[in-house]
Amino acid sequence: MYKNNQFKLLYKILIVLFSYGYIYYKFKSLQLDWHAIKLANSHFILIVIGLMPVNWVLESTKWQFLLRSIEKIPLIIALKGVLVGITTGLATPNRVGEYVGRTFVLKKHNRVKGSLATMLGSWAQVLVTLILGLIGWIILFEQVNFFNQLEYRPLFMGFLLGLMLLMLLVFYNLQWVKRIMQWFNINKKYTDEVSFLNRFHNFDLSYILLLSLLRYTIFASQYIILLRAFGADISIINSLAAIFLIYLIIIFIPHFSITELGVRASISIFVFQAFTTEIQAVAMAASFLWFINLVLPSVIGSFYLLTRKTKKAS
Repeated sequence: MYKNNQFKLLYKILIVLFSYGYIYYKFKSLQLDWHAIKLANSHFILIVIGLMPVNWVLESTKWQFLLRSIEKIPLIIALKGVLVGITTGLATPNRVGEYVGRTFVLKKHNRVKGSLATMLGSWAQVLVTLILGLIGWIILFEQVNFFNQLEYRPLFMGFLLGLMLLMLLVFYNLQWVKRIMQWFNINKKYTDEVSFLNRFHNFDLSYILLLSLLRYTIFASQYIILLRAFGADISIINSLAAIFLIYLIIIFIPHFSITELGVRASISIFVFQAFTTEIQAVAMAASFLWFINLVLPSVIGSFYLLTRKTKKAS
């Protein structure tokens, strides 16, 4: 038992070290304009930092709600799980480690269902991103040159619309998930775990979508405030439409943690260049949003992860 605890503690330390190493690498590789940071509106940046805990409390509320039929946990424990998930997510491609990391706060026999609950919450978030992304594309239909030059533009729009409707249909008919797994002859052990998804009624699923929309509203607002803080003068409508489109593109691009910030910044510059020549301001806003919403919470999550493991090991 002692050796097992030692191994688990070492594993957690390696995750934290990898996450910190990744953060350090990104800051070394970023060519930040420190003069622009000094000139940025500090009040706006403080507002964005203040919205960060609101963002993650909303996500924790959503996760707590998703878990209520599996294991009832206080909101503070759900928040700790979410923060640990951010830490472990930084060490994995597309942050898939987040699904496992959150479950460290759950009882061992509930961890598979806990991961599935996290996936359902992510599904709702992707649905919101798809819906708003389509709205953003429609608003910018005649402004973003890249999309206007696509030969099969109606086909892409039709694909996104069809995908959104399909995901929405399955989201409100979760019993289909088990049937699909059975159809593919997936191990009965896993199909039984998925059965708990049937406990969610349409009202529950709509509530999850609402929380996902509220979260989206928070980080979209943070983005707009940061653009203003660094001097990018873009109208609210165009900013929102561009942000909707940016997040839509991001969900279709696979990436490793080491390239995530670069991907986000590149897509932001590509979309926003239709509205502003302040490319540096756009890059700074994307970088700061990543730092505030992911790096700061991951540092907090790492302290909880190590403290919790150390106590158990001792």
